[in-house]
Amino acid sequence: MHECGLCNGWGETERSCPRCEGVMKDQGRVTDFFDEYSPYLDLTCTDLVDGDVDSSVQNECVHLFVCGSCGLQDIQTT
Repeated sequence: MHECGLCNGWGETERSCPRCEGVMKDQGRVTDFFDEYSPYLDLTCTDLVDGDVDSSVQNECVHLFVCGSCGLQDIQTT
């Protein structure tokens, strides 16, 4: 079973922005932003619609990172 370091609080939550070299911070799983109930849905269901076709097979977690300086949004798989 895969454990996401970001979801469990032990992963690196900041990354360097590719556009401006500012700090990008993790905003959570991409699927948590669909509606007010999506954070509470079963992960096996939400992994099917997170934008990464392999995330449900590879047990990957797709997170949204946002740059505090330029506002760039980037989706990264963990």
